[in-house]
Amino acid sequence: MEIKAIVSQFNNNNIIEKRQNVDFNTFDTVEYEVLFKQLSSKKSITGSFKQTEWQLSCDINNHYIPIKFDIDRYPEINLALKKFTITRLLSGRKSLTIYNEVIALKKATLASEGFNDTDSLEKLLTKETQHYSYQGYHLLTVVKSFMSFYKIPLSKKIINLCNGHLSKKKLQRNLPAFEDIITFDEVLNDYFQNNSTEDTLEYLPIKLWWLLTNIIPLRPTEFLSLKKDCLEFNANYISPYRIKIQRIKQKNTEYNISEDQIERIEIDESTYKLMKNIIFQLATVESESKYLLPVELLYAFRQKKYTKKNERINRRDFDLMKKQFYENIVEGKYGIYNLDRIKSGDTRHFAIINMALQGFNMLSIARMAGHDEIRSQYSYYSHAEHFSQSYVYRLSQNQIENKISNNMEGGIIGWKRYIYDKGRTIDINQYNLDKIVGRVKYGFCTEEKSVFPDTCIEYCKFCPKFAFKPAINEREEAIDWLTNTSDDLSVKIKESIILMRDLSTNLSKTYIQGNNDLLKSTSKQLAAFMDKKATIDSNLLEDEALERE
Repeated sequence: MEIKAIVSQFNNNNIIEKRQNVDFNTFDTVEYEVLFKQLSSKKSITGSFKQTEWQLSCDINNHYIPIKFDIDRYPEINLALKKFTITRLLSGRKSLTIYNEVIALKKATLASEGFNDTDSLEKLLTKETQHYSYQGYHLLTVVKSFMSFYKIPLSKKIINLCNGHLSKKKLQRNLPAFEDIITFDEVLNDYFQNNSTEDTLEYLPIKLWWLLTNIIPLRPTEFLSLKKDCLEFNANYISPYRIKIQRIKQKNTEYNISEDQIERIEIDESTYKLMKNIIFQLATVESESKYLLPVELLYAFRQKKYTKKNERINRRDFDLMKKQFYENIVEGKYGIYNLDRIKSGDTRHFAIINMALQGFNMLSIARMAGHDEIRSQYSYYSHAEHFSQSYVYRLSQNQIENKISNNMEGGIIGWKRYIYDKGRTIDINQYNLDKIVGRVKYGFCTEEKSVFPDTCIEYCKFCPKFAFKPAINEREEAIDWLTNTSDDLSVKIKESIILMRDLSTNLSKTYIQGNNDLLKSTSKQLAAFMDKKATIDSNLLEDEALERE
């Protein structure tokens, strides 16, 4: 396992680090105790090395979390887990991550009789990967990492066992169904727009989370760590509106939150004003906390009062609040059940996917997302294709009035409300046939003769003024005409996303202005293809509905 330490630092920006691979025997127990004391002096850990329970400082939970080394049957593994925990802290791992790793390793230890029964370990790994895909993947990677650190005679066999399972399937994050995301968006907007501030204050953090993290790819804890003074306005800038974000990065051995981790990100005026209003509403909750979402907000709406260690709403608090929003509002108030529930970190992925679809290169996305590695962006393009298809289907179902290219600027499913024309179909009888263009191939042009052909586009089938009304004897031919176009556009959408992925990948290696320009133009083409396909598919869906009637 690799750990890093600062050798020197200058100008507050340039850091020189040394890296060292360590394992269980790199340092003796006395040296690990010294490392423990160093971490303790920096408030990263409390207790003593020999104790069964340690307390790890946790940014995510905003307080210390307990971690226990209580496998008494295997004292050497207990010691190994302590040393493993110290090296993980030194390598920059978060306390909550380490806590979950130790839990997983204790489970594997007991199931495998102290890593001596590989058959039993195999059964556990198989069960976890088959029934709990993400949990199984996590267990595989943790056991593999631990076996590289705690080298025993069976370590190599166990590592090969883990590699065998890992090679079977490359797991990707499962995102909720797109339809369920849009439904949640509709409910949330309706709830906050049609109820008083007093009635909605309890769930105001949900509104802020949805507004902000669909546009800016923030980790949940970065969002929850926003300060009351997070907004900035400077009239001297071309874009005067900023938001200050405290990034959660891999920490070094200094374990200090430095100014380098504070980022100032541009936001537009409408987002600034919305956030300003939300901050004003949240200020009605009495609190001396520096955080925008103080823990006192929870007290105000809980019948049973109890003391919490954290100063702000932490990840667990927020997840519980979101759960209650689904149960009390989405289900209880609106009667909508069985939705795929959106996890707190999903909106970060939505924002990154949207940036990818808009033609941001990987370097730009990495900076906005706070990623340390460019390769972290690669998996988002597979999600992008799925989301583009789902997005088109949703728009075609609802006969959207605004163009997709305009809506994409506010995020795929961000706070900016889509303007849906709910199930509208064009009734030719409502038009004065003497004033509109009238019959064209496979339908009617509803454009006014007075402005025709100044508003014409190249093909009628892509025009929102075109009403698909083929004659009975030409219906089959007309359906083929639309279907073939829809299929062609599907291919073009897929090809555009693949091209954008490849261009972005190449730009992350070598920046070429021409490739960056092509990436931007391809994203505009993608938006146009999605727009056209939505128009075509809405005509097909309408015809299908009329045929069923």
